[in-house]
Amino acid sequence: MTYFFRNLQARPMLHYRLQVCVLLLFFITSPTLFSDVYRIKKGDTLLIAVVGQPEYTHSVQVREDGKFNYFGGEFDAAGVTVTTVNHLIREFLLRDNHVNNPIVMVSLVLQENGVFVGGAVKIPGRYVISPETDIDLYRALALAGGMAENADRQGVQLIRTDPTQKVETYDLSTNRPYSDIRININDLVYVMPLSVVEVQGQVQTPGKLFVRGEIGIKQALARAGGPTEEADLTAVVKVEKSGKLSEFNLSEQFWKSPPDGESTPSLSDGDVLFIPNVFKVEPIYVTGYVRNPGAQRVRGPLNLSQAIALAGGFEASANREEVLIHRRDGTTVETPFTSGPVKGEGQQVLLYPGDILEIKKKFQINWGLVSTLSYILISGVGIIIQLMK
Repeated sequence: MTYFFRNLQARPMLHYRLQVCVLLLFFITSPTLFSDVYRIKKGDTLLIAVVGQPEYTHSVQVREDGKFNYFGGEFDAAGVTVTTVNHLIREFLLRDNHVNNPIVMVSLVLQENGVFVGGAVKIPGRYVISPETDIDLYRALALAGGMAENADRQGVQLIRTDPTQKVETYDLSTNRPYSDIRININDLVYVMPLSVVEVQGQVQTPGKLFVRGEIGIKQALARAGGPTEEADLTAVVKVEKSGKLSEFNLSEQFWKSPPDGESTPSLSDGDVLFIPNVFKVEPIYVTGYVRNPGAQRVRGPLNLSQAIALAGGFEASANREEVLIHRRDGTTVETPFTSGPVKGEGQQVLLYPGDILEIKKKFQINWGLVSTLSYILISGVGIIIQLMK
């Protein structure tokens, strides 16, 4: 609507009357604008529009002292109606000879009320609700699509925006009974995220683990169901979020606590623990536009740069921007080629035994074809011009 006001221009009388009718329809259908019920208060935003004079259309905000400024004039607005402000603006424009016989429209820009939901939820954002709506913490989370996979259900924070600015923490674990926790307008709900680590390779249940802070390697191995019969615990590989690889020798009784004074290596957010196979060295395949495509036999995961290096590096015609990864489970992902963490992701892209890295050919412009098409186009335009003459 503000854009519409600012683009009003002086037009023939028919168009001018049409503009006035549209404006009147808008203001009449907005009940709070012309009623004497609502009294303007501090912090309200008013849209002042002058029909046919877009340069005088302006939004103003009522200050803490109850006043606002408009083209050099200062007006008291707190406690008065929108109609009163309309008259004040019209008298001001007439008195100072700004506009002859102005048609002034003043409207209240309604401020949306809502709650903010962020952190480990599926759709974080601001959700508009009516001031009269009675909403609880569970419904606020439902508006955001529910908690995300890595949500810490024991760390749901409710930050009040009232003068107390109180921060309340609630445990919303699935085994706990429902609690009636009321939410006020403009409060902030924040769900604390858990750290995400992965355990891959020769374990009973490979995949992601959600932990608070850090977890010891032995504890992570235990939570993954323990090693399989083919696991090689003498060469366990830890891949840090930064891409650094470390190798550890764990005893077969991995679940036991270490001797006094001996620290256990741990995993933090984004780290991967890989358990290799004791009987075989498994291949990672690199195909496409590399110098030596084929199987590269390794005992653990590789990052993209390491895999390319083992395959002899890129060919001249290789696409060095995007690569394809065909996972052992049948899924395929396209990812930017980088030696470090991908922008926007929590960790490096890794290749595991059985994965296939495919390097595509880069896009090349066929200048011969472009030249031919350009000649045909120019010739066609010339013929059309001659025919028109």
